[in-house]
Amino acid sequence: MAVHKHVFWLIGMLLVYQLADAQNVRVQSQDVNRDSIAALRNAKSLLNPEEKKNYGPNSTRYTYEENFKYNDIVFNSLDTLPENTHRFNDLAEYDFLIQNLGNLGTAIRNLVWDPDMNTGASAGYKSFDRFYTTPDQIKYFDTRSPYTSLSADFGSGGRARTNVLFSLNDSINFNFGFAYNNIRADKQLAYLQRGDFQVKSTDWNMFGFLRPKKLPQYLLLFNLTQFRHEIDEQGGILDPAINPNDTTDIWDYRDENVILDDATSLEKRGGLHIYQQFELDSIFQLYHAATYQEQLVRYYDVYDLNDSDSLLYTAGISGLANDTINERTTFRVVENEVGFKGRTERFSYTLNYKNRWLRNEIARTGEQINEVENYVGGTLRQQITPKVFLRASAELGLQGNYAVAGNFTSAFFVAEYKRVSRLPSFFERRYVSQQQEWNNDFLNQTSDNFYGELRLKLGDVLLQPFTRFNVISNYIFLNEQKFAEQAGSEIVLLNPGLNLRWQIGPRLTLKNSLYHTIVSGGSAEKYPAPAWMNTFQLAYRNSLFSGKMMIQAGIDVHYRSAYFAPAYNPVYQQYHLQNAEELDGFVHADLFFNFKVKNFRFFAKIAHINQGGPFGGDGYLITPLYPGMRRTFDMGVILQFFD
Repeated sequence: MAVHKHVFWLIGMLLVYQLADAQNVRVQSQDVNRDSIAALRNAKSLLNPEEKKNYGPNSTRYTYEENFKYNDIVFNSLDTLPENTHRFNDLAEYDFLIQNLGNLGTAIRNLVWDPDMNTGASAGYKSFDRFYTTPDQIKYFDTRSPYTSLSADFGSGGRARTNVLFSLNDSINFNFGFAYNNIRADKQLAYLQRGDFQVKSTDWNMFGFLRPKKLPQYLLLFNLTQFRHEIDEQGGILDPAINPNDTTDIWDYRDENVILDDATSLEKRGGLHIYQQFELDSIFQLYHAATYQEQLVRYYDVYDLNDSDSLLYTAGISGLANDTINERTTFRVVENEVGFKGRTERFSYTLNYKNRWLRNEIARTGEQINEVENYVGGTLRQQITPKVFLRASAELGLQGNYAVAGNFTSAFFVAEYKRVSRLPSFFERRYVSQQQEWNNDFLNQTSDNFYGELRLKLGDVLLQPFTRFNVISNYIFLNEQKFAEQAGSEIVLLNPGLNLRWQIGPRLTLKNSLYHTIVSGGSAEKYPAPAWMNTFQLAYRNSLFSGKMMIQAGIDVHYRSAYFAPAYNPVYQQYHLQNAEELDGFVHADLFFNFKVKNFRFFAKIAHINQGGPFGGDGYLITPLYPGMRRTFDMGVILQFFD
């Protein structure tokens, strides 16, 4: 506790000093960096008046809520380049730094430690987080014309992903839009027929902003989110070694035998979020953020322990060999944050109070757990030079949880420190199902997290060596028996690595990202991770037909070393420790071609092209009992319209 007390004291003293100093520059800075879309447009118009009908990528841009909150308005340009549009599946999209179940839309586990700065209690179900658009991920558009983006990705094996986004500015004072994201993926194992889905996922949201013309000091941002993710759980492949009469090969994929036949998981999320602020002047502004979120998790199956179900299930708390697993947990949170903020020529700041009301309901027992959390916090951000930036933030939960962070960014060096002490989730504390039950009184999980990165430009080579150093205390995990457990000693993670970009001539580019993980400490065995991960890309890029067409073609290669990867338990959508099988290291290579003509982009890819070759073998396991994706042909299109 001594560390975070000192940090709060330091931030408080800096804030007093900066506010006092701000009074001296108040007059001259009053109209500088005002967080107003109208002011930003007046300062730098998206289009010259004579070009007002020439709508396109330069007439549409977007920003995020945090930029308004921290008075650091940065508008982002649309992505219109063909680079990396081929990264269709989840593994490729996230640079292979995740673990999943092989198929599109399946449960995800991060392979690189990244502490969550939200320290309050959560539901604890996070395997599908990456498929749900949270309020802080919503893009708010400033567009001179109606903007529409359509993308459709199709992979062999009945995998498809569709994304639609529309945004319209009625004026500089009002914007409205919606986004729709859909995933459909047929089973890759034990496939019966077309439409035999393993994954059906829908994520959509509506969003907009309002700044009344007659009250420009007021700004309102709003969004509505809805998410439904349905999984036909298979439990993994049925190892042929268990049945000597079974001649099935583990790489038969569609003809494979699986453990579960009729198990289903369902996760639904939804919420409403608003952010509003009132500008007294550039130095003093009031703001309020309100959020309602709901998360429902269900699992259903009827098991028979005389069948392959016995490989995954036990008699459970009922003690029956034949029974029904029908579990449902509902989590709700209402969050309100109020504060004041401002900006001078030298710095920006926020001070806030936050209240969270939480309810967790366990359907099997009828339990309702209600809790209230309270927080105070603040931030300081200072731009020393155009390329040197300092950030500091702190949030203290009155329940004993807290998070402090500091960041230094320059053109040549990045350094970051975070200390996070989070409350155990409801799932980690209390869980009841037909299979298992626990009631834990865990301590807060605490971590110290350091990150450093150098940026070195040596001719045509950009080198970015980096390192992560994490010390985790009271680590909470699921053990080999699938029970929640808390480590009795520290886990120390050291992650040195290197990002390299080499421009080999005007059209050929080599990229390489290397990650090394060293795990030590008294509870090192509780945190399995591959020692080596490497992603390599060699790509050719050129412009054809007088610059009217852009192409990118090349190869992606990923390597992951052997490790005792956690197994997956579908009953509660969690990964857990296992020490029975060490997954072999593997190499996965993709051959791709991307091109762009005007506002049309297209990709074609042969994924896992090395399967069956000397460097690919018959296949690899991405998770125990779950093969990685076999060789597939994938393609997709992206269309953008500006009228």
